[in-house]
Amino acid sequence: MSPHLPDEIVSEILSPALKVSEEKFLDNESEVSPFASPSVSSSAALVVCKAWLRVATPLLYHVVVIRSTAQARALQRTLGSNPDLGKFIRMLRVEGGFGPAMGHVLKHTPNITDIFLSLQIHAADSTTGLVLGLAHINPTRLIIFDYASRHIGQVKKNKHVRDLMQALEDCAPRWLNLTAVNFPYYYPVSGGDREDLVTAICGYATVKKVSFPRLRISDVPFLTDIAARPTLEAIEIRDEGSQSLMAMLVANPRLSLLVQWAEKREIIPQELDTLSLHATNPSFQPLKSAPQDVVDCIWSRILAFAMSVPEAESSSMAFLRAHTTITYSEWILRHKRLRYLLVSKMFCRLALPFLYRTLEFQSEHDLHGFCERLTSTPTLGTNVHEMKLPGFSYIFERDDGYTPVDMSHVLIHTPRLTRLLGEVGWMRHMAPLSWDALVTLGQTAGSNVEEISGLEFKPPILGVSSYSPRIFERFTGLKAFTWSCGYQRNNKIPFFIETEPVSRTALPALEFLRLASSVGLFVFTAMDLPNLRRLEIADRFDLDDDAGPDFLQKHGLKLERLTMGEEITFPGQSVLRWCPRMSVLACEVQQEGGDHFDFAAFAAGFQHTALKTLIINKQPLSNKVKDEKAWKTFFDSLDFNHLPSLREIRVSNFETWPTTEHAISKSMWVKLAEKLSPHEVHLTGRNGVRWHPRLKTSQVKQEKRK
Repeated sequence: MSPHLPDEIVSEILSPALKVSEEKFLDNESEVSPFASPSVSSSAALVVCKAWLRVATPLLYHVVVIRSTAQARALQRTLGSNPDLGKFIRMLRVEGGFGPAMGHVLKHTPNITDIFLSLQIHAADSTTGLVLGLAHINPTRLIIFDYASRHIGQVKKNKHVRDLMQALEDCAPRWLNLTAVNFPYYYPVSGGDREDLVTAICGYATVKKVSFPRLRISDVPFLTDIAARPTLEAIEIRDEGSQSLMAMLVANPRLSLLVQWAEKREIIPQELDTLSLHATNPSFQPLKSAPQDVVDCIWSRILAFAMSVPEAESSSMAFLRAHTTITYSEWILRHKRLRYLLVSKMFCRLALPFLYRTLEFQSEHDLHGFCERLTSTPTLGTNVHEMKLPGFSYIFERDDGYTPVDMSHVLIHTPRLTRLLGEVGWMRHMAPLSWDALVTLGQTAGSNVEEISGLEFKPPILGVSSYSPRIFERFTGLKAFTWSCGYQRNNKIPFFIETEPVSRTALPALEFLRLASSVGLFVFTAMDLPNLRRLEIADRFDLDDDAGPDFLQKHGLKLERLTMGEEITFPGQSVLRWCPRMSVLACEVQQEGGDHFDFAAFAAGFQHTALKTLIINKQPLSNKVKDEKAWKTFFDSLDFNHLPSLREIRVSNFETWPTTEHAISKSMWVKLAEKLSPHEVHLTGRNGVRWHPRLKTSQVKQEKRK
């Protein structure tokens, strides 16, 4: 940093990084603290240079948030060695009790104006320091957090909570500057100690404004009693009031005078069904003098946005996008595209291709309707780029009277089709597709197709010969493919004609392959598949023969990511040896014992130098103690000498990290994450967020000092 830059400029530069917003500081309604998210310590700015240290120190200490006993003790030591730092603290947020250390902290922070205190304190978390330290401060605003008090039966009532509440009630003679109090309660807890606390604090002679999250009709009598305090000037409600509440308050002049509602946020509707405009020139026609091709180009672009037509995407993202859930607003837009065609003949002509560009059928009834439409107007099929067929429930039998649609009659009219998908979800089968339909698709749009996923191919039946696999030679642009068939091993007719071998050059662009059937897998084993990088083997994959190992031995050298479903094992064989370039492995571990098909069978001296991410899943046990023991056994069985490049272990069963000191101390996952840290391996949950170690206290008990 230039020595000639004034401190005022440096302060403006550092303020956005060091200052804490008042909104986050005051937040006493969120179940999870807004400061619970892991982040880089803001104190890093102080070690850049002396100028930054001088300017950033007051900014850093202006707002202090304490979320653990270790932080409280660290601040106690800091203020003990440099008491002047305590004078910078104006806003203090304490999210627990944190023992005697808090008494020393409050003793050295005489300039506090805003203090945040939590009543969500466990029995093991002492408030002795807070109780003694409150006498040393004189804030102007008090914020109370007590989230669980909104739920009957979850209010903390241990001795430490009662002591803190009593200390707050006794502060009235000393807190002469207190003018505003922010409460977290939706309603008064009738006859409870929380109601007594609210009544006592509102009775402070200096308090002029109190704030509540929202107001209900049942709260009005309680607020009427509070409004009787002559010194009270405002009761803020941080939510918008209903008309019935407004009418009730009008009947109470004193309460009506004090209640202040939060400013109403402007609500912008997501869409306007009607729009009233007063045109200055009723005969005005947009783009009247422009050439027709320019008009068409402009309106086509506008309609593409209005109808939520997906932009063209890179082929590498095809599979990922197809399996991403769309938002509700996108779903609404896609299902209201038809209305744009009814505006005018020009809109109908320009919007028709967008209407049929992406088709998602919710039922076989919808598919029948489209098939009939396509029969009468075959040219509509040239607009179709993506189709998603409906899957069928395996609980309820179809009784709608419709026969299955022969997709051959549809696919013969869709030469521009790039993606053919099936709906796969809870309690649903994959959408069935006949082999004749696949042959038709290959002959009609083979080179254009980039993805065929979520479909199950029907096996040959009696009277029908086996299928020729040579149709795969037509799909020269296919990048993502799911192989699944309803073939049973007791079928007398083979699925493929073995006398017609597929060309080795078939499926040259295939990048992702999902195997849900081992029947006919020899066909894919025979191909070269030069671009195959990702392989997924579905749950309970049929491995009665050597099809799986043969395929992996042939193509494993190219794989960068391998996903193995539930109950997929290769006894006595090593997937890691078959896939030396694999950087990501997702697999299932056994429920008990911790042994896995690969990790417990490493040969001496073997190393897999490419594996960086291990994604594991395990079916939970009914007994929590046994489940945690099984996880610990699995992690103990890992030998990182065999995996020198491993940097992340992601647990699919694990959602989020604990956010409070009490939950962290009980978490098995935190202990496992810290155990992996010396190996430079990060433990992450399903969302990929890793654990950031927190400041720890010494194992030796600190002496209690008054």
